[in-house]
Amino acid sequence: MKTITSTVLAEGSPAEPVDQLNSVRRLVEEQYTCEQPLARAALHLIDCARDIVAQLPGGDLDAAREALGSARAAVVSATCAVGLVRDMRTTRAEQA
Repeated sequence: MKTITSTVLAEGSPAEPVDQLNSVRRLVEEQYTCEQPLARAALHLIDCARDIVAQLPGGDLDAAREALGSARAAVVSATCAVGLVRDMRTTRAEQA
């Protein structure tokens, strides 16, 4: 398992939550190719989280519901990506 760490958020004053999510997204993009199903799913989840966090202060219920729907879709995508990766590993193991 690859762990992504950064000292950027640890230095100075705490960053805003949306800025933190943007930093995490950049780190994932730098460490993984967007061709990887789990990386694409992770980026989608980060985007959904960023959209939700950005709407929190506004109290816009419709926007929050829309963001929640996107987050649910991202979770389904992530679940499918995990299954795809598992199936690919199983196929490789059987062929070896």
